[in-house]
Amino acid sequence: MDITEIILFIAKDIIGNPGIFYGLLTLIGLILLKRSYDQIISGTVKTIAGFYILVLGANELMNVVAPIGEWTKAMLGVTGVIPQNWLIFGKAMTDYPTEVALATLLGFLINLVLAYVTPLKAVYVTGHIMMIWASYFVGVPAAYNFNRTEIVLLAGIACGIYYWLHTWICYQFMKDNDRLTDEWSLGIGEALGIATTSWLSKIIGKREVSTEELPFPESLAWLRDPMLSVAVFTTFIYLAIGLAAGPEAIAKFSEGANWLVWLLLQGIHFGAALAALLYGVRMLLAELVPAFKGISERLIPGAVPGLDYPTMFPFAPTAVFIGFIANLLGGILATIVMVVFHFPVIVLPAIWMNFWTGAILGVFANAWGGLRATIIVPFIWGFIAPFFWGIAYPVSGIFIGIGTQDYTDYAVIGPVYGYFIKYLAEALGRA
Repeated sequence: MDITEIILFIAKDIIGNPGIFYGLLTLIGLILLKRSYDQIISGTVKTIAGFYILVLGANELMNVVAPIGEWTKAMLGVTGVIPQNWLIFGKAMTDYPTEVALATLLGFLINLVLAYVTPLKAVYVTGHIMMIWASYFVGVPAAYNFNRTEIVLLAGIACGIYYWLHTWICYQFMKDNDRLTDEWSLGIGEALGIATTSWLSKIIGKREVSTEELPFPESLAWLRDPMLSVAVFTTFIYLAIGLAAGPEAIAKFSEGANWLVWLLLQGIHFGAALAALLYGVRMLLAELVPAFKGISERLIPGAVPGLDYPTMFPFAPTAVFIGFIANLLGGILATIVMVVFHFPVIVLPAIWMNFWTGAILGVFANAWGGLRATIIVPFIWGFIAPFFWGIAYPVSGIFIGIGTQDYTDYAVIGPVYGYFIKYLAEALGRA
């Protein structure tokens, strides 16, 4: 195995595999805490198992959400740029796998150093999303004739600063809210969305009316169970969208089942998948968070880990669903506006990220502004983000013709990084 293969293995199969990476962090933390042999094995295995239970639930949620995207595109009747970060990852890993691996490793090391030497003690540990960002940061300069060393340095430095600041920013809006937590932070792509959502929700929301404590009449008290309420609300949404799409569109997904029965079951399917995801989250956090204290106590005092989206869902499961629907509606409206006003770049609804972004913003909106904010703020972000993604698209390097990133952070990072690299290339005579 040569050095390139070793680097690819570490970046892709260890850091880029969140189940293994989380398990490794737990293992190191428990060893540093001097836990017993059986506690180390148990904690490590439970962490990995919890993550993969989470993944099973997440995959089922995505299977339930997928038809909505196809029905929406069919109803809008337009083609355009697809917001999908896995397209970005796939393109970069096909054309520049070594550069992506090196940028990921360099970025992670920079993050560790910055967390150690500065007061901002935050470490981004969501491996697969680390690689998605590295893919983007590599793919832009790669289109402007920079050499490998320059690409890795530009992308690695961007990754390291981003990983560190993102995790620290998210933590500022978690640690002082009694509906959230101060035990960990987030390592995703939504620091901008979380910061603005938290700020705006305090202004326009009504915090005392939480999505998780709605005043149901006694006859509907059973809806206070998050899984049941989400299942019921999802069923109504599917019926509304499915009836608008029509039986033929539904038949493509129902695999021969009666289309109306299939629609009715989707809400229960969504609720069950969410329950599985939440179970996996609880199992993961029960082992990983205490173990990470060993790392923070012995290696980087006071550090908090930046974890994945689903770790926040147990705080407000109903807000997860409401935020998703609101964000999706905002995205659909944005596409309609682009079509009506003949925008040069038409960005389609980002169904995959409408779920993840809407869900996480829903949790924060509810934490800071209750039900009202949970309905309004994710919708606003769903509407405005696609316009900024469209601005970033012409300077997205090797990803032009492939797709666009779809995080709220990309609304600012995309245009800023894209045009910075473009002008840098022109100044150096590379363009």
